[in-house]
Amino acid sequence: MDAFLEGKDQSMRLIAEIEGILVDHYLETSVFEELTEPLALYRPGCGAPYYGVTEVAEALKESRDAIHDLE
Repeated sequence: MDAFLEGKDQSMRLIAEIEGILVDHYLETSVFEELTEPLALYRPGCGAPYYGVTEVAEALKESRDAIHDLE
C-alpha cells in the first residue's frame, strides 16, 4: 500500500498483489469489503465507471489504519 500511496508503484500488478494479500489474510474483515470494489475496478486513465489513482489512493489510505488496528 505504501508504494502505491507514495507514487512509487501504481501498476495493475501491484493492485493484483494487494488483492491477493486481502484474500489470503483479510477475507473476513471490513477492510476486504471496503477495498474489493476499488481494487477490482482500478483502471488508471479510463474514467467512469473505473477507479483511477486518486480514488484508489483514497480507499487505501482509509483502509490502511483499519489494517493496522487488526494487527
